Formats: sequence, structure tokens, C-alpha cells
Amino acid sequence: MSPLLAAAWIVTAALALALGAWLGQRRAQQRWPADWPLRRGDTGLPNRAAALDYLVRVASVAVRRSCTVTVMVVQADQRHAAALATERALARRLAPRLRAHEMLAHWGQAEFLIVLPDADVPGALVLAEDLRQLATVAHDDGLPAASISIGVHGRAPRADQDLRELAAEMVIAAQRALEATQANGPGRIEIEP
Repeated sequence: MSPLLAAAWIVTAALALALGAWLGQRRAQQRWPADWPLRRGDTGLPNRAAALDYLVRVASVAVRRSCTVTVMVVQADQRHAAALATERALARRLAPRLRAHEMLAHWGQAEFLIVLPDADVPGALVLAEDLRQLATVAHDDGLPAASISIGVHGRAPRADQDLRELAAEMVIAAQRALEATQANGPGRIEIEP
């Protein structure tokens, strides 16, 4: 290696290290979590990409364990100009009810996706009713009550399936169930078989 090429390589490596250190320092100053690109800034919840990735990983485990995975799409019935306050209130109200291995993700405007790795549909319906009650009942926490509708879909993944396609199909099925709740009135829970 020529001395000029070696010097260029050393300078490039030093600049890369300096940039990495500076970015790490900026993250520490701004208190950004390491997975910030996979979270929504307004609610701090995982975003769509993180939710779909988690759903694929959960489906992979479910194939090995021969169990069911269930997803729920939760949507505030009144989406308006104060949607950000509603989203934050719902996120703070719903997240504590979930178990550590379940995911609450920000899906859209006043809309969330919940991934339940080891729940069948009847178990998910119990949780859905609890979440609906949590959202609609006034609490002492100062957060506004909100009416929510929930679409539920559960499936036992198979080994011969493309798990990314399966994840997308499951979310679409839960969204179809959510659309049925909108047709039947607010504050409902519907299942997509």
C-alpha cells in the first residue's frame, strides 16, 4: 500500500470515528433512545415499521410453538384537530394494560396497532373490552376520556407461509374488522375471521 493511500485511509477512519462520537454525544444530549428512527416522536411508541418487524418475529416464534398470534387495530372514534392530545392520552392509558412482550404501536392518526404474541381471539377480546373501558372511563390522571373502536384478527402461522406477507395480511384483516365497527357505530369491537 502506498504511503499516500495509507494516509488517506487513516484520515478517513479518524473522521468516521469523530463523526460517530459526535453523533453519540448529540443523542446523549437530546436523550434520544437508540431506536429513535423506529419510534414516533409525538407519542414515543414504536412506528409502523417497528410493529411489522415485531409481528414477523412473533409469527416466526409462533410457527415453532404452534400457537396463535392476534393483532388489534385500535382507533379513537372522534378524530379531530386535537388528535395529538387524544393520541398521547390513549397511549398513556392503554400501554400499562399490556404485558411486557405485547406491543402497542402508533399506526396512524389516532390509530394504534397491538400485537399479542401468544393470545387467541377469545383472550384478545377480553383485553379489547378492558382497553375500551380504560379509554372511555374518566380517570384521576387528568387525561380526556375517548371512545375507541377495535378490530381484532388472530391466526396461527404456518411454516410454509411468507411471514412478511402474513404480517401484512393480519393487519389488513384487523383493519377490515375496524371498518365494520365504523359501519355499526362507535365504541365497538369486531372480529375478522
